[in-house]
Amino acid sequence: MDQEQVYTDVQDLFRKGLVIIVGSGASSALDIPGMGALAKYLQENIPKAISSKSLKCLPQWKPVSDRLEQGTGLEDALVNGVDSDELATLIATQIADCLLKEEIGAIEKLLSDNETPAFSRIFQHIFKTTKSVDVITTNYDRLLEVQAARVGIAVDSMFYGQTVGKFDQVQSSKAMLRPDNQPGKRRVSTVQTVPHIRLSKPHGSLDWFTYNGQQYRSDLAFPGARRIVAPGKSKYRQGYDVPFDRQRERANSAIDSAQALLFVGYGFNDDHLQTHIKDKIREVPSLILSRTFTENAKKYLSTSPKALGIEADTSNRKFSHVQKGDTETVLNRPIWNLMDLVKEVLGK
Repeated sequence: MDQEQVYTDVQDLFRKGLVIIVGSGASSALDIPGMGALAKYLQENIPKAISSKSLKCLPQWKPVSDRLEQGTGLEDALVNGVDSDELATLIATQIADCLLKEEIGAIEKLLSDNETPAFSRIFQHIFKTTKSVDVITTNYDRLLEVQAARVGIAVDSMFYGQTVGKFDQVQSSKAMLRPDNQPGKRRVSTVQTVPHIRLSKPHGSLDWFTYNGQQYRSDLAFPGARRIVAPGKSKYRQGYDVPFDRQRERANSAIDSAQALLFVGYGFNDDHLQTHIKDKIREVPSLILSRTFTENAKKYLSTSPKALGIEADTSNRKFSHVQKGDTETVLNRPIWNLMDLVKEVLGK
């Protein structure tokens, strides 16, 4: 497997029917806190919040805190120790507070940088052959939405409205249509689909809220409860509540009908999505792009002959370690980095 073959495989991936799945690795490249940083933040701030709000969930937090102190990862620590809805809500709030502090800097960089961001370029490239693309992310941040906006690409988020958007899947979809009036004596009015991404966020978003039993999206300081699914047992229960259920259903449907898959910074650790990914990745051309493959990513690569994996070479991050089936090679290009891949392979 030489460089030419790797480049050809990547270029062929960008066809009609591509589904993009984005994990936390894509956001950490822009300094959004990962699980380790979130664990540290929760350790410092959950006890303070429990005390200041006079909550009763300190006994439920203690075993989680002990596991984190022992070096257990955040996901595992919470999966084994959060049964309290009060604590789950508090954890979600604290995670959001932590991310919001760092997200503004990442957004400022995306909007002010002279270079067009990587995902913006990918979206533009895809829309040469199609009007829409499904993008699925387990991230809470809004960096994908910002990168779409940077190049004037619409987002179907299932929320309809601007300053305050209400959860309405039908109206959100209709908003992607524009009238196209043909001039002439026999004037014909048609409807065109504007280029847009169908964004599914099954774990929620920093700008989703519940207020008076209704689901809203807003960048304002909204009075309702923030809607993100924190890691832990509650993730599986909340995942079947509105709006998470609809987001998950659309994500699963997109994966099931995908003709190609692109994974960016995704660790293959989400049980909800894995049920659908595990079969599809064996059937269609796929690209797994990451700084470092997780153990789960390695398992998928080893059992999916059509999947191409690109990560940073362990001895030199200016090089890339490439794997497909039983074949491995090292390229003297850092195309494991999304921007370098876009420039080098796609010529964007």
